[in-house]
Amino acid sequence: MPASVNRISYNILVKDVATSASFYRQLAGFELIETSDYRVVMTLPGLFGIELVLIDQVSEFVPRSARGTIEGTYLTLVVDDVVRAVSIAREFGVEVAEETQSLGGGEGRAIIRDPNGLVIDLVTAAAETTLPPRHSVA
Repeated sequence: MPASVNRISYNILVKDVATSASFYRQLAGFELIETSDYRVVMTLPGLFGIELVLIDQVSEFVPRSARGTIEGTYLTLVVDDVVRAVSIAREFGVEVAEETQSLGGGEGRAIIRDPNGLVIDLVTAAAETTLPPRHSVA
């Protein structure tokens, strides 16, 4: 019998906890559920048990094997308006790696990086009809 999972926490190593918390709160409406001098625990309204944890990258509580650059991972946020989410991201001066585009079937997508360089896949199922068509990869 597998172990029972009570909560899922996605930990992001950050350079500045306050700036990163502000970014995620404004971008996607995350709410603070716990704060300390080295980390912030956030969740989305109504989704308790699924947490985003922003932890100071030099904290003694970061496992040694996890220290260093972020590699091989990205966060997908399904938002109600990908165009608006990209606009908010731009206000933080973060990189927009892939501009908003239509994926067909009414979905839209953009790729940004958070203030720490983590890739964020922004997706909406109710994309604006003004989104540019998807570009094919050659």
